[in-house]
Amino acid sequence: MPDIRYLNVDLDLESRVSLAPIVEAFGEDVVVLHQSACREFFTASFEAAGSGCSGDAEGAINDLCLLVENLPDDARRLWDECCTRVFDIGYESGDSPRSFRSILHPETVMRVAAVGAAIMVTIYPRAMEDAGPDAAPDRGGIN
Repeated sequence: MPDIRYLNVDLDLESRVSLAPIVEAFGEDVVVLHQSACREFFTASFEAAGSGCSGDAEGAINDLCLLVENLPDDARRLWDECCTRVFDIGYESGDSPRSFRSILHPETVMRVAAVGAAIMVTIYPRAMEDAGPDAAPDRGGIN
C-alpha cells in the first residue's frame, strides 16, 4: 500500500514575450522543467533546486518567492506582465495514511499574493506498477 506523499512545487509561467530573462535570472537556483514557445505564448515551468528533498510545500514556495522577490528590475517587470503565475503543489495519491494534511500558513499565502501568483494543487494517481496487476487503467474520468 503506497503512501500519499508530497512531490514538489512547480512554478508555471505563461507570457506573450520570451521568458528567457527570468530563466537567466533564476540561474542555477532552479531546475527548468519545461520551456517553450507556441504560437503567441511562451511558457516555462520551474522547480526550486533541491526543493524535492525538503518534503515541504511551504518551504519550496518560500524558496521560489525569494527568487521572484530578488529578480532584477527588467526580469521583475516581465514577471509582473506574465498572464499566468502559478505555484503548483504536487501530491501523489495513495492508500495511507487515512488522512493527509499539508498546511500553508498565512504568511506564505500573503507572500504568494504579494508576488501576484496563484496557488494550485495537483494530485497525481499513484504509478500503475504500484497499483497491482488487476488495476484498471486510468481513463481520465471516463467510465
